Amino acid sequence: MDKVLVIRQRLKEFYSRFDLYILPILKFVTMLAVLLTMNSMIGYREFLTKWMIVVLVPLVCCLLPWGALPFASAVFLLGHLSALSWEAAVLACIFLFLAGMVHYLFLPGYSLVIALIPLFFVLKIPYVIPLVLGLVGGATSFIPAGFGVFAYYFLVCIQKNAGFLMDSTVSVDSLQRFTQVMAALKDNSLMFLTAAAFSATVLLVYGIRKLSADYAPYIALAVGGVANVLIFLAGGFLLNVGIPYVNVFLGNLVSILIAFLALFWVVAVDYSRTEYIQYEDDEYVYFVKAVPKITVTPPDVKVQEINPRIEEDSNQEIQEALEMLDSMENEEE
Repeated sequence: MDKVLVIRQRLKEFYSRFDLYILPILKFVTMLAVLLTMNSMIGYREFLTKWMIVVLVPLVCCLLPWGALPFASAVFLLGHLSALSWEAAVLACIFLFLAGMVHYLFLPGYSLVIALIPLFFVLKIPYVIPLVLGLVGGATSFIPAGFGVFAYYFLVCIQKNAGFLMDSTVSVDSLQRFTQVMAALKDNSLMFLTAAAFSATVLLVYGIRKLSADYAPYIALAVGGVANVLIFLAGGFLLNVGIPYVNVFLGNLVSILIAFLALFWVVAVDYSRTEYIQYEDDEYVYFVKAVPKITVTPPDVKVQEINPRIEEDSNQEIQEALEMLDSMENEEE
């Protein structure tokens, strides 16, 4: 464990030393992955799928704050859907407006989560998002999680109904197109089940990790992962929804491990040295539980030379030879 903590400390020192370069790289990779995911699902605007654009936009975003990434993702979304049909673009505008209003009223700063959830769905590990949100976010962190789930299934719905929305020969009006998409979303029980599971997981993890019990964050991760699986099992049985149970189980297992690594990276505490402090003032009596963080000092490696340097030996031999020559010349004189 000491070796692991030393590696963690060295990584944190490396990050703090080179964060000026690491953060732009992280922004570039994140934005590139989001754009590639969007192009693979709804790449209807051919201009936006060119590699020059796909690489140029992340290069610009890596120089901007994190809040610029979801804004650029929204612009890409509207660009692709406007090439498909204006009805799909209008529905996307309504969704983005509602998401922006609700999000910025209750939980500003977490808009990137909405763009990341479709990416993690493609990677088969979307369950890591509610676990991490429960650890680092507040009680209202379930809001971006729910909107992120809706964003992914909205893209899936557009993808499935692309032929109906794009085909101009179909003798239907715009109202019927809207109705087709809205009915597909309304009848998607898996979307509502996933949103409910993610929201419940966020609240459960947040509630447990706020407790003063020892190892509360780690217990919250384990309970949240198990609860997520149970919610999907119960919801699939009650709603008669086809659930990929193997993917849910394996995805939650991998998500717990990733969330554990994220927690270990952010903070590592030593519960064996917990202290309880009690003090009071004129109005209150305070009971404080203090858990120290784990701090390690990397070992100071010293290199000791066993063999003398060859250069020193050669210099010493030359000096001795010169002294012998001087002595011989003195004797001859």
